[in-house]
Amino acid sequence: NFGMDDDQITIVQQGQGVPALSDNNAAIALDPSDPCKILAKPHGHGDVHALLHSHGVAKKWLSKQGMQYAVFFQDTNGLAFHCLPLALGVSDELG
Repeated sequence: NFGMDDDQITIVQQGQGVPALSDNNAAIALDPSDPCKILAKPHGHGDVHALLHSHGVAKKWLSKQGMQYAVFFQDTNGLAFHCLPLALGVSDELG
């Protein structure tokens, strides 16, 4: 658990996903072995907020663990880490 207690870790799982597109014309991707079956993909980054709400994770953070802030890092650009502390500081200062 990387030094964390079990009650500090919550795992949520996305649902069945959303229809996948097969090309730039937005054609719905179909299963090659079953042309009546639509292929799906994960919801993506935006789904994390709905999952936190629907699973009560944010309420748990606020009520049981006393957290005030949460930072989401959903970027493949490691340089974004340089601005996260600044963004958190400005958010705290400006409310």
